[in-house]
Amino acid sequence: MSRAATIDARDLKLELLDPNAIRLVRLFRHPGGHWDPPDAKYRTLRVDPPDAHKPDFAVLYTASTLSAVAMECRILRADHLDRHTWDQDLAAQYRVARYTYLAPALFIPIDGENRRHLDLSGEQRKFAGYAPYQKAAWALFERFGQLAHGLSWESFHRNQPGRVYAIWHHRKAAMALAVDAGPYHPLAGDAEWLRFLASNPDIESTASP
Repeated sequence: MSRAATIDARDLKLELLDPNAIRLVRLFRHPGGHWDPPDAKYRTLRVDPPDAHKPDFAVLYTASTLSAVAMECRILRADHLDRHTWDQDLAAQYRVARYTYLAPALFIPIDGENRRHLDLSGEQRKFAGYAPYQKAAWALFERFGQLAHGLSWESFHRNQPGRVYAIWHHRKAAMALAVDAGPYHPLAGDAEWLRFLASNPDIESTASP
């Protein structure tokens, strides 16, 4: 059992966002992926439900910056020498969606001080992959899934390029979440992405092997 199931809620730090305080962004590559919940069998990412609970909830992964989303999708990468590259072929598969929310949004961070409380610090989760995160996510959902809107964390990727906001699909309406109307441009042609590359000329483009 994850410690998240029994911890005193008063020990948890929370993140409350004013309406539209952060411009949320997402990359998607399947039809409807900008809004619709994925089938249960595809709920395999960091804070998706654990294996025994895949149908229980679905997550819409968004972030505060396009570079963070690109890293989450392994399009933007950094090696151990902090050399950054981006994969042109992989980028061509993704489109960009942006979101507004007109009501305050409450998130439970799984980083910062909460990591230790949720058994997610390095020495607690060791080399267990996403399993500890998914167990904690399910426990938090069971307890607070009708109160909070999802979970948040500073990107775990090198240099932490932004903050991730994992929104529970059934709570989208509660925060008045809306996705900008299309067309949804491919990442490689997105104006924000082009500005990001122009301001970081050391990022090299590569092609998938």
